[in-house]
Amino acid sequence: MAPRRRTVLAAVSTATASAAAGCADLLADTDDESGPTSDETVATAFVENLANGEFERASERFVSSERDRYGDPGRLERLWMGYGAVGGSFEEIADTSVTTGDGASAVDLTLSFARGDHDCRVVVDAESRIVDCGVTDEYERPSYVDSSAVASEDLSLSVEGCSLPGTVTTPADGDGVPGVVLVHDSGPVTADTARGGTQLFTDLAEGLATQGIATLRYDKRVPACEVTGTEYTLDRVTVDDALVAVERLRSVEGVDPDRITVVGHGLGGRAAPRIAARDGALAGVVGLAAPARPFHELTLEQLEHKASVGSQEWGDLTSVYETWTDEIERVRSGEYEADETLLNKPGAFWQSLESYDHLATAAEIDAPLFFLQGTRDFQVSADDDLARWRSDLEGDSAADFETYDGLNHLFMPGEGESVEFAYAVRNNVDEAVVTDLSDWIDGL
Repeated sequence: MAPRRRTVLAAVSTATASAAAGCADLLADTDDESGPTSDETVATAFVENLANGEFERASERFVSSERDRYGDPGRLERLWMGYGAVGGSFEEIADTSVTTGDGASAVDLTLSFARGDHDCRVVVDAESRIVDCGVTDEYERPSYVDSSAVASEDLSLSVEGCSLPGTVTTPADGDGVPGVVLVHDSGPVTADTARGGTQLFTDLAEGLATQGIATLRYDKRVPACEVTGTEYTLDRVTVDDALVAVERLRSVEGVDPDRITVVGHGLGGRAAPRIAARDGALAGVVGLAAPARPFHELTLEQLEHKASVGSQEWGDLTSVYETWTDEIERVRSGEYEADETLLNKPGAFWQSLESYDHLATAAEIDAPLFFLQGTRDFQVSADDDLARWRSDLEGDSAADFETYDGLNHLFMPGEGESVEFAYAVRNNVDEAVVTDLSDWIDGL
């Protein structure tokens, strides 16, 4: 495929992350019972195909109606790469169990890798054809969290037009502690930013609470509340609600209202200087994998990686070729209307990013800044994005920067090519990130 076509075909929507979990919820309400041996045989043979790099053969096991969507060899290769990125080399299928119902069976397999076990579900129909497959890992707390030192309370964050579920996590003991508001990346995400076996914000919240720092995290406005296309701006879906969260955290008992820091991840990190400028009294601003390049340019490179990683082409991407070709050019040129949808976002969103100079805003705010970046992050780059923050803030004694070898966009460790499917495989934020955040916040 030519490089230009490769770039446009990389247009995988944000639904790819949830697709990584695949069939985790299918058959969830059926009764457990011993399934036919043939179902387990099909599922184990399928996993063996993946382990041996036989992605075409694995694809042939799918029912034809689902082959393009879930059984594409390119998707299957990236799914297996996700397991390997976290688990290392595959060793064996350690266990299987079968759940039946509604004319299909879910075969749950425990897969042993060099660095631990991970779970997979393969859904098989009555004719022994695969319908779906995906990661079914469950989240586990990291070892650096002391659950006895952490207290959490659910709350409802009252924002304009609706309310957002949230969680305040505080040290079990302590008074006058610093506070952190965690601000989301792009896409519809919850307070835990859960993706199968990972929970980025839960790790950060409980890790920081263990070290004496309170946090507030909350569901993003989309999809928790209705937002019409022309209202879908950076302020509406990110900044406005973060400011409400800051004020709410200031009122939490035991939290020092003068020691509140905003910690934004991805797009939330890009928005963090704007949040600080509008609030006017934050103690600090943190960008976790905060993009600095023009957002459409960043989007192109992310999607290019998704399409080009691995050896198998993901055929389903072909259907979006013409549409995305036009849309990418129109975002770049600015020739679109606020109520149009471009690159899965309303035109109003792209207009709001164009009018926001995040680099100049960061340079002007009167608060210390800290930017953290993993080197395995294919969505935001240390060489391009972190370097641009550093260059524009050069000479600012209140700006600090840190990179972490081997960490991905979620600041979780792995090896080999970085793929989005790895976000669903059980993993945790690296302890060094939590420690560095805690030390920096304590020093404000």
